[in-house]
Amino acid sequence: MPVLIRQRHIRVRKQVMNIASFFVHLDSQKHIDFSLRSPYGGGRPGRVKRRNAKKGQGGAGAGDDEEED
Repeated sequence: MPVLIRQRHIRVRKQVMNIASFFVHLDSQKHIDFSLRSPYGGGRPGRVKRRNAKKGQGGAGAGDDEEED
């Protein structure tokens, strides 16, 4: 869990957290959620996942051309 906080995946209301020892009031406890820009909260995928998807997409088209020759 501290890794998610340190990498700014967690928010309280609209404020993104990056400190694991952040004090949250009891009335704000129900507003803890994933950041909107985080892949866990519906944001775009991370750098490696985007790179692998791009590599896989381009590799399939090139492989079909080589098999026909």
